[in-house]
Amino acid sequence: MKIPLSMMFGLFLLIPAGSWNEPSRLEASSQEQTTKANTESQQREREEYAKSIQAKLDEYDKKLDGLDAQVSTMNGAEKDDFRKMIQQVRDQRKGIATQLDSAKNASPGAWGVMKSDVDSGLKKLERSYQDVSKKYELTPVTPSKNQKKQ
Repeated sequence: MKIPLSMMFGLFLLIPAGSWNEPSRLEASSQEQTTKANTESQQREREEYAKSIQAKLDEYDKKLDGLDAQVSTMNGAEKDDFRKMIQQVRDQRKGIATQLDSAKNASPGAWGVMKSDVDSGLKKLERSYQDVSKKYELTPVTPSKNQKKQ
């Protein structure tokens, strides 16, 4: 009778131990759901950020195209200088687009750094565009040879 009694005590010890594991399974499941929700939230945030930056870059494309059209009325060395400046701004814009593509796939730890790099590049792009635009406004426009003949 001693053996069955000791076996029963052993069983009673195992039953509560098995139920203690259940809350940790629930906690693990809850943590997985929270992690998944956070990941989805971060992904949405990245997508929205990328869309807003891409819209700004598209806007700069239009602005630079307009500036290019205005510069086309010029001639000589001034025209070449402005074309070079506009191309430099376009190159800056391409660099930001490349940074943005890299940031889209960055790890969560690198995301913040890459996002700030894109933001910083965008501010520099704005300053560069403003500089070229102001310089164009201050430059007297001389009609091209085709316009003089008309």
